[in-house]
Amino acid sequence: MVSVDPAVSLSDLSAQRALSREQASSVPGLRGGKGVWLPLVLELVSLVGDGRATNLDANAELTFDLAEIEQRQGGAAAKREPATWREYYGFLKALKLVDIAATGLRLTDVGQDLKADPTTAHLSAIFADHVRLFAETLALLLEESLTIDEVDDRVQSLYKQSWRTRASTRSRMDWQEVLGLIEGVGSRRWRATDAGRALLSNRMIVTPQAFESNLEDTVALPHAPAAIAESLDELRTATRTQDSRSTYNIWVPSPPSDPNKVENLRTIVNAAFSKIEREELFSFICQRFNLKRSSVESMLPFMRASGLLHEVGRGVYEATLAAQAWVDSGEDVNFVRILHANMRFIGEMVRFVQADVPRNSIYAEAKYYGLNRDKCRWIASFLLDTGLIEEPRYGSLRATSRGLALLAELPLADVPSQEQTVDHEDRPEHVAAVPTDTGRSSVGQEVVRFSREPLLGGQASGRGLEIAIRDLLVVLGFEARLIGGSGDADVVARWTNPDGSRSTAIVEAKARSAGTVTHNDISDVAIETHKSRHEASYVAIVGPGFSGDTIKNMAEQKSWALLDADRLASLAEASVALGLRPFQIAMMFRVPSGMNALEDLISTERRTLDILSFLIGKLVEEANESGEAISARDVSRDGRRTELSPSVEEVMISIETLSRLQVDVLRKVDAAGDPKFATYVLGDVTAGSAQLRALADAVDRGNVNRGR
Repeated sequence: MVSVDPAVSLSDLSAQRALSREQASSVPGLRGGKGVWLPLVLELVSLVGDGRATNLDANAELTFDLAEIEQRQGGAAAKREPATWREYYGFLKALKLVDIAATGLRLTDVGQDLKADPTTAHLSAIFADHVRLFAETLALLLEESLTIDEVDDRVQSLYKQSWRTRASTRSRMDWQEVLGLIEGVGSRRWRATDAGRALLSNRMIVTPQAFESNLEDTVALPHAPAAIAESLDELRTATRTQDSRSTYNIWVPSPPSDPNKVENLRTIVNAAFSKIEREELFSFICQRFNLKRSSVESMLPFMRASGLLHEVGRGVYEATLAAQAWVDSGEDVNFVRILHANMRFIGEMVRFVQADVPRNSIYAEAKYYGLNRDKCRWIASFLLDTGLIEEPRYGSLRATSRGLALLAELPLADVPSQEQTVDHEDRPEHVAAVPTDTGRSSVGQEVVRFSREPLLGGQASGRGLEIAIRDLLVVLGFEARLIGGSGDADVVARWTNPDGSRSTAIVEAKARSAGTVTHNDISDVAIETHKSRHEASYVAIVGPGFSGDTIKNMAEQKSWALLDADRLASLAEASVALGLRPFQIAMMFRVPSGMNALEDLISTERRTLDILSFLIGKLVEEANESGEAISARDVSRDGRRTELSPSVEEVMISIETLSRLQVDVLRKVDAAGDPKFATYVLGDVTAGSAQLRALADAVDRGNVNRGR
């Protein structure tokens, strides 16, 4: 029933895509086993309708005992105590059953209809209406019986989904079982029931063609309100320059119960429609989103920089006219228009992802506009929440037809040229994805600049390069001393090895405006003399590049490392970002394969971090979709279809790494006899991340007075 139909019209496909965009992408987890889900949802809707959900942090007062409901075979054990309304809100909100009012939760029109007709068939229709691919998953079981794995494979293939585990399919089929839409037929296979067939009768089914990226889908966006259009016109008419747009830090509340960041900003703007004292506004945000005061204070500068709030008196704030126009219009595209008028890389990100683009490439592009990886992620989340971009597969983003329509009307900054961006990032693609500190990155680029301009800075020829090399080695953790002058080495570097022994390398700096160093620029006698004087084990020559076989053969014969400035800067920046220790980075001094060995180590460390990120992502996904614990074997199995494809052993290394840190990023649920089958759930990720940053800051503060 779900297949490609060549006769389907463009208008039908547009309607299907519109329906899909309005649906929730997943079924939020609901506390308790499957045996309690159906009566629990109907009970919660009834209680909200009766005005019994006024305190979100209070436990729902159910009229029945959860523990007395018979547990379904194979389902998780029902929790004995009901959860808080805040915990239930995410699930009820996804099905469009409730929203939040000043007095607590209230029923939407959908919720009121369900309260008036609390039947399984009615709730089934709500799932089909409001959960993406719910009906389409069920339709696969109309003609034949399939296992969960088979259903998942077909959904992934037909709809090009980026689900990273089978949890998305499993949660849909769990609810289909609870609602009596499917039944087991043995051998772990399922098929649709008569109730399932009745649900799909005369219902719009989203076909795979609606998910095709090349679908010509004409989108007519609403016109920008006058206050918003005026801000954009200032950029369009050069009243303001593109550089006037802010790169300020972004932070918006997004608790699990209210994950949509744009919706949360709307709530805050709505509270500031009329003038409001700073203390009253902060108290409202703290209470509404259960935040600490410090978190709210960190958000205020962004609200002002983004053009949503302005200070109209001492300590008195009000939503801007543009922000009020956005809320009044009910169109979130107007929020993005405001954001673009005031902050960089908004429309430019949509432009950059017109094709399917990996996130790492987007992060690298954002640096050309003065934004780091975290700010880029926030912007991407806004664009995802407003349907202007989508995630066609794990780790990639792509503009939607709606995003392309907005792109056509926005005044955009010029695409950065190589000349404009060389001071930001001038390094090979294989290290561009590694986040680096701006100051440390600039030290590496100083080596590149001075290697090509011997007289840069007004100092003696080549002196600037010597200083830049010394500074870079210090950043890398070496004990580096600048010597220079006639008859001695330029820089001496020392470090401690794992066994406690000490090693020394001398570094010769060769700045050449011609761009290359040849054998005529090198005195082998002088270098060997310098090496002996400092009892060095290694020699390195740094220059903009090296030409001719003579110098390369000489260096290989005498075990000198030839380090061209670009490659040195790139590897150094990656080493800093990954936290490599000096004895590891010192592999670059070894001949003939030291630089390659360092690159391999960087690649390995990056893969380790990627696997750790993948593990966290899987835990987040499970927490959001099913609330179930997963094992290293589960993570490895789900990763097989990704380019990363981590082994069980690699996943276990990530688990052990996080466990040793004792920052509660993940928590073990079941130890199991074999560690491969131990299960885990997500811990306090935000707090754990903050602890790690605090630890790193403390180490840096303690190291600040280290001498050169």
